[in-house]
Amino acid sequence: MGLGSVFLSHYRRHPGQLLGLLLILVCAAMLWSGVRSLTGSAESAVARSRAALEPLLSVAREDGRPLQVEDFARLRRAGLCASPRLDVRFAGSEAPDVIGLDPFTSACLRQYRAPEESTQAQGEDSYATVVARLISTLDRPLLLGSAADYARWQQLALAGTGDFQFEQLEGLPRGQLFTDISVAADLASSGRATLAILLPAAELEKLLLPEGYRTEVEDYGVEPDPLVDAFLLSLNALGALTLLVAALLVRSVYRFALEQRRRSLEILVRFGVPPGKLRIALLAEVLLVALVGGSLGLWLGGRLASAMAAGFQGTLNGLFNVDTLIQGAPTAEAWLGMVLILVLLVGWAGMDLLILRRVQWGAAAAFGQSAGRGGARNWRIVVALLLVVASLLALLATDALWLIFTATMGCLIGVGMLLPELLNSLLARAERHAHRPLLEWSCSEMRTLCRLLDLPLTALAFAIATAIGVQAMVTGFESTFARWLDQRLQGDLYIDPGQRVATSEWREQLQQLSGVNAVLPMVRGRALLEVSDVDAAWGELPVDVFAVDPASPLLQEWPFLSAIKDPWPQLQTRGVLINEQLARRQSLALGDRIRFRLGAESVSREVIGIYADYGRPEGELMLPLALVPDSLPNRYSTFVLGVSDAQKIHWQDWPQQYAWMAESRLRDQTGLKSAARAAFARTFQMTRMLNGLTLALAGTALALMGLVIFRLRQGSYTLLHVYGVPRTSLRRRLIAHSMLVTGLLALLATPLGIFLGWVLVARVNPAAFGWALPLHLYPGFWFQVWLVCLLIGALVGVFVGNPVWPETLKNE
Repeated sequence: MGLGSVFLSHYRRHPGQLLGLLLILVCAAMLWSGVRSLTGSAESAVARSRAALEPLLSVAREDGRPLQVEDFARLRRAGLCASPRLDVRFAGSEAPDVIGLDPFTSACLRQYRAPEESTQAQGEDSYATVVARLISTLDRPLLLGSAADYARWQQLALAGTGDFQFEQLEGLPRGQLFTDISVAADLASSGRATLAILLPAAELEKLLLPEGYRTEVEDYGVEPDPLVDAFLLSLNALGALTLLVAALLVRSVYRFALEQRRRSLEILVRFGVPPGKLRIALLAEVLLVALVGGSLGLWLGGRLASAMAAGFQGTLNGLFNVDTLIQGAPTAEAWLGMVLILVLLVGWAGMDLLILRRVQWGAAAAFGQSAGRGGARNWRIVVALLLVVASLLALLATDALWLIFTATMGCLIGVGMLLPELLNSLLARAERHAHRPLLEWSCSEMRTLCRLLDLPLTALAFAIATAIGVQAMVTGFESTFARWLDQRLQGDLYIDPGQRVATSEWREQLQQLSGVNAVLPMVRGRALLEVSDVDAAWGELPVDVFAVDPASPLLQEWPFLSAIKDPWPQLQTRGVLINEQLARRQSLALGDRIRFRLGAESVSREVIGIYADYGRPEGELMLPLALVPDSLPNRYSTFVLGVSDAQKIHWQDWPQQYAWMAESRLRDQTGLKSAARAAFARTFQMTRMLNGLTLALAGTALALMGLVIFRLRQGSYTLLHVYGVPRTSLRRRLIAHSMLVTGLLALLATPLGIFLGWVLVARVNPAAFGWALPLHLYPGFWFQVWLVCLLIGALVGVFVGNPVWPETLKNE
């Protein structure tokens, strides 16, 4: 009989151990690989889309007349890197725009260069492909973009579009189809065409425009990187926590399996098998188990990623112009990486046994050994306390997101090492104060369970804390966001004109509509804030502009985090309101004076208020409407209406009744709130799912280990039955022991969950997004988690069955 047969004989006698070990590895590999598949696809999609965020300069005539082809020719003759772009917008809010490019002059704009000419080839690949495809297909009209946008465009049924060819190209902004500028010119008669002449913003200081022209910033460049990176890093952190939980569980199961085989290994050594050969065989077993678990987990992870891709993609659509996530089959590299991770997990699980010298093969089993435990326990407590203190100091001192996650993980590990010891101490205290023999024995039995199940209990504590902390963050955000929306959205109807409009003219027309008693224009655009940060381009930071009428009755209940008394009149004359994101990142407070540029105009104002602005990473300035020029970069107007009775006014028919409102999109307050809440529900859907799966994994593994441990403890229950304790009483005690251990652990892990919730809302959110959330406590959810833990304990006790087994006493 070879070593392989000897090893297999153990698992034939204990098939549950092998199945439990494989189940843990498969679940861990599935969760980790599924998360990495989604985040990896998202990172690639974001990299492909970043080219859309390159800042460009657009040329405008000083006399205000629209640009013509002659203007482009004049700029090119002046030696400028000018490229025309013709935007054709069609009636109907669902129809995508057609963007006409000149492929022969676009190469001078950085995001349209060929990959070999660019220093950021990966992020600019899509636009370079657009230019290359347009050059190679000049003989036929071609549209490039997403299939969904092309299908919506075909619904317009424009004349002559049957001859168009379409090619799907990933990584382009949604709602846009790209083509040659000559093809866009042919389509201009079917829509509204706007000619723009673009210049590279990187050459701003070198530009010398001909007389009669000026430049405007076409796109200062939206920077959602902190939001995207934080979202992906949070998911990866949850995946890493799953691996940590799995590592503790695997170590517990595998160590127990090795301890059960220790006597067999001792016999093999006595029969002349070298310890080195046994180690090689154990390592081969580790590799085989990791290979099987990793392969199954990687395959299931792909299925999990596919199931979550739709919601994940919807979330990214709100964070970035990511329309499609490219998901392929697992690569050999991903498979090898997953197997390597699992080999390390299982290797760590049995490391203290694998490194033993030959003379140590006859040592007593760790699960039944108490010698030296006191010193090891004290050392463990000291290490855990040092780890907690160092991690807390790092957590309070840093604003780096990755370091915050690392310090949080250190706190979790340190507290996780202390929890079983704390639980054991509480039971020891109860044992000392017990006056009834059976009660004293019960406390001693539960202490033994805590010692034998310390690693599974630690893993369950991590899962409990994560569940409570993430629930506090998610539910707290949802409730805070709901209250914030109720305060901010005070109008009854919201109108998006679908085009750039004259704000004052539209305001007058809207005020004349029947049933409308208040109109609040809201103008958005981009500005440049002067900062002392030398890393900012040109020493200026791009920020959003939000311009309103301070006298509007629809603004008077606006919530502020801090503000001077009665800020709205001061906003009209001397002040500026800023959002929390900008205040945190630039360390701004009430009374500080800031300078910013609105297009060509430079303005200096005093900060008179700071307001919450959840769900977005950008800094924002709130200004009076009269201060914002018509030339504000990216200027766009929307309108909020207060009406007498939205149910009686047929506002849905306004676009058909009024030609000037034909392209507008109207929404009521209920619909707008529902859309906003749905977007954030998708964002947290994955977090909740991973959280629940981790808790289920820890609970299942604890149940498997508990079944084995309780069967090993049947001898003590059988002795009590021999001494006269009824069988039914012992069975009730067994169930009570199991429930008390898991229930007490849930109680002790609850403060750790509260701490984790505080980290998420007070440390992670400000570092990642720029805004903090209030910490809300949800005892109702704690009660649910406690019930789940009690249920796990009860199921273990029930499945053990009869604790009295006379055969266990045959050697006594």
